[in-house]
Amino acid sequence: MSNSAAANDDKTAHRLSVSLTAEQHRELNEIARKNRVSVAWVIREAIDRLLKDDMPLLHVGKE
Repeated sequence: MSNSAAANDDKTAHRLSVSLTAEQHRELNEIARKNRVSVAWVIREAIDRLLKDDMPLLHVGKE
């Protein structure tokens, strides 16, 4: 794969389906409402923060 093809693949959106508890769903909606953003934005932000953390939950990809 060429560098430009790899760079384009990094920008491709991927969809996920997850199941949440009623409480998780309520809390995400409340965070989104208070910050005037979408629930999707809140989830993407949380994922970005987890992946950038020095001590991620499962240490995936770090050795």
